[in-house]
Amino acid sequence: MTGELGSPPTDSGEVADTVVLRRVAMIAAVYAIAVGAAFGAALGWRRGVALTASAAVSIVALRSLEGVVRRLRAVVGEAPPALGWQYPLRLLLLVGLLFLLLLGSRDGLAVVLGLSAVPLALLVEAGIQLLSLSKSR
Repeated sequence: MTGELGSPPTDSGEVADTVVLRRVAMIAAVYAIAVGAAFGAALGWRRGVALTASAAVSIVALRSLEGVVRRLRAVVGEAPPALGWQYPLRLLLLVGLLFLLLLGSRDGLAVVLGLSAVPLALLVEAGIQLLSLSKSR
């Protein structure tokens, strides 16, 4: 995949291009801020903060998963890599933040809307990639 918006994606052998993953994280962050502000204005600031915080957990989970997948990528002729101590610690931190968020906010709708930030950003990115493919043909 390429990071250029107007050019078609190419297979570079990587899991995903870093520019594409940054764009997904940026789209998710914009979604979190916009929807969190609207949700907070309509239903109370605490609910907006809960939505934005759960979106932040979702974005951090995306970046952590990216690191794990890149680390586990097998290369022919090399020994398989190990995760090390950092990744289980990140997962434990994410689970702890998620439980804290669920217990502290007591607003399931805001948490679910916030956690949907990355999946929605992935759908937007897929649409961008499809449009760039159709324009290049």
